[in-house]
Parts: sequence; structure tokens; C-alpha cells
Amino acid sequence: MEIIKVLVVDDEEEICELTRSFLRKKKYCTFGATSADEAIEVVKKEKPHLVLLDVRLGDASGMDVLQKIKEIDKDIKVIMVTALSDEESAREAESKGAEGYIVKPFTAGYLDEIILENIADLGLRKKENK
Repeated sequence: MEIIKVLVVDDEEEICELTRSFLRKKKYCTFGATSADEAIEVVKKEKPHLVLLDVRLGDASGMDVLQKIKEIDKDIKVIMVTALSDEESAREAESKGAEGYIVKPFTAGYLDEIILENIADLGLRKKENK
């Protein structure tokens, strides 16, 4: 079985690192990106199974990044993350292929639950601590 790879994309570096730290403790293999271009490069190089993608990046729209990710690999699961609850954005994300849409702030437990729901059918395992 393959190890679960998760990419966290947020233009706020502290949020990106905090989320990655939590995911590492949960035994996921994590990558981070703070810009749209960096996110696309990581997707191409690392082929993550799941992407947590901020809706509003400093240099681009998360919706545009979502579309590019799906063009690269339609099987990558993308969960949009936002500070604003907006039904129109949630519908747009879904129409572009996002598997979920979560609003900040969220609990660590909720994040873990969402990730587990999205990777359950991938037949993957969490990375073991060495």
C-alpha cells in the first residue's frame, strides 16, 4: 500500500505549517505551498492524493488552482478551505470537482474526519513513524 500524501495550500505560511504539523502527527506525508504556482509544481512532482486548498490565495484564486489540479489529475481529491461561508463559492467548487468545502476555523478532529472520509476508498495507509 502507498502512503497518504496531502498537500496543504494556504498563502498564510503559519496556517500552512500549523495544518501540516497536525497532519504529520496523524502520520500523513505532507507538503506545503503558499502560492498557486508552487501548489501546481508540487502537484506535478509529488502527485498528492489529497489537497487542502485555500479559496483565496494572495496571488491567485483557489478556484483557478482547483481547475488546474483537476486538469493535471482528475483523481486528486481537493477540499476547499475558506474563512467565509459562501454557498455560491461552495457550488462553484463542487462544479469544478472539489470533494468538499470547509470553513475556518475548524477543529483538528473535524479536519481528520474529512480527510479520512476522502481517502477511505483509496486503499492507502498512514505513514508509520520511524
